[in-house]
Amino acid sequence: MLEAEIFPFVATAMVTPEPVLPLVSLAAFHGQTAALQAALGVALPLTPKSVRVGETLYLWSGPDAWLVVGGAVEALTTPFAAMTDQADGRSVFTVSGPHARDALAKLVPIDLHEQVFADGATALTLAGHIGVQIWREGEAFRLACFRSFAQSLYASLIEACREFED
Repeated sequence: MLEAEIFPFVATAMVTPEPVLPLVSLAAFHGQTAALQAALGVALPLTPKSVRVGETLYLWSGPDAWLVVGGAVEALTTPFAAMTDQADGRSVFTVSGPHARDALAKLVPIDLHEQVFADGATALTLAGHIGVQIWREGEAFRLACFRSFAQSLYASLIEACREFED
């Protein structure tokens, strides 16, 4: 793992910087999605949704591609997909609280209403000018971005939440 400096983000009432999480990008080889699912023992989401199995969360990230969060992702091995460790390459922030949707509406161009973006939903989108993968877990929203954009995303999240935290 690359040993690079990680900016010391400070949690606020609505924004929580997550510690470095086990993250793996998983991309099935052509025609191998069914075999991959069988090997993992998981019905991987084929649309913008997530599936949790124990401590592991599988997030749809495009056709035949997933971001795997938490659990024993280090133990993932399969001849049916390409895997890339993303733990040191991405930062994750959680936005929560009764005004989380209102704050995020300032940054993301997607509808986060609970009837549209239900628990378990995920999307690849922008937060301001930064590419993110956003997903909903209960009433909280988690955003993952490339680590090189983390300081900018953090500043944007803090600013978007400011009026609701006072």
